[in-house]
Amino acid sequence: MTESRQNPRPDAQQGMPESGRSIRCEEIESLAVLSACDELDAAVRASLDAHLAQCPACADVVSREERLQQAISSLDQPADTLDRSGLLLAQCRSSLAEALDDKEARAGRSAWSTIFSPVVWWGGLRHALIYHPAMSMAVLVVAGFLAGVAGQRLPVAPQVAVSPHPAATTTTASVTPASTNPPRITDEQLRSADRAHVAWVTPSGSRTPSVDVELMAPTPMSIVGAPNDADVQRALRFLLENGQRFDPDVRLDSLDVLRTSAADPDVRRTLSAAARLDRNPGVRIKALDALQGFEQDPEVRAAFLDALESDGNSAVRIEAIRLLRAALQSDAAPVAADPQTADVLRDRLRNDPSPTVRQQSAAALRELGAQ
Repeated sequence: MTESRQNPRPDAQQGMPESGRSIRCEEIESLAVLSACDELDAAVRASLDAHLAQCPACADVVSREERLQQAISSLDQPADTLDRSGLLLAQCRSSLAEALDDKEARAGRSAWSTIFSPVVWWGGLRHALIYHPAMSMAVLVVAGFLAGVAGQRLPVAPQVAVSPHPAATTTTASVTPASTNPPRITDEQLRSADRAHVAWVTPSGSRTPSVDVELMAPTPMSIVGAPNDADVQRALRFLLENGQRFDPDVRLDSLDVLRTSAADPDVRRTLSAAARLDRNPGVRIKALDALQGFEQDPEVRAAFLDALESDGNSAVRIEAIRLLRAALQSDAAPVAADPQTADVLRDRLRNDPSPTVRQQSAAALRELGAQ
């Protein structure tokens, strides 16, 4: 009795029979689950098999538990059937990886560039104003005074005065100076940016929204224009093509704008590269969506097939097969006539780990008549 108190058996082993002794029928219920999950060691497994060979009732219990486990494992996984939008876990992992990359990049910068960064100065000033109301009031008064003085000294642009009599030979009109286009953004300016912000804005007095691309750099820049403006598109393509430097949210906002110009071959080339190479699955899915309707472009078709065949994220593959099926149902001749499409679908039907992708691949092959 004393020895038993001094050496209690661990809780994890209380439900397990000792190696070498026979199994009792009352132990079968607990051992059946472990057996179905292949969690028994060799000695206990041997004892259990010996007992089952002599006891049909216990053998039926273990067999029933194994059938239950097989039925559960054959069901579709929720990640394959319900989460089609972006896979939260994969996005969290991608965001964490990008955050670590950003931290390493910031650590590699010189201390002087950090000290003289406008972003750092503005962050410190903003916190000072928030927690010191008196200082905030003084700054606002000084800013208002300076703005008023500057406004009084601004030169007034000459106005064109049109004569009330158009037929007259003389008019009193002053000529407005010719407007000059703002300088185009350079490659060096784009490469100097390490953060960005993209937003739709509606200028005062206008009903047409514009795009505002703010680039945070030693010299901050702001590019405002229509979605098809050459500088706006160039900046957005740069943000998307350099995903390792900018947040996923910035790349998603860039896609929202660029998808309106997907008819441009250069924009489609950038979208296709993002669908294949971007580290964030949400960005890859949105890039695929932006290319819908342009399956006649060989590069777009290749991006769809590459995502279906090689992407490690099941949600991206599901979106790729959905878009391919939509193209087939719309009688898109280049897709239907491409033998590579049928080859990729057959491969996914046989080898894809996602039941949804396998089912959709089988349906697509039936639509092609290529099974």
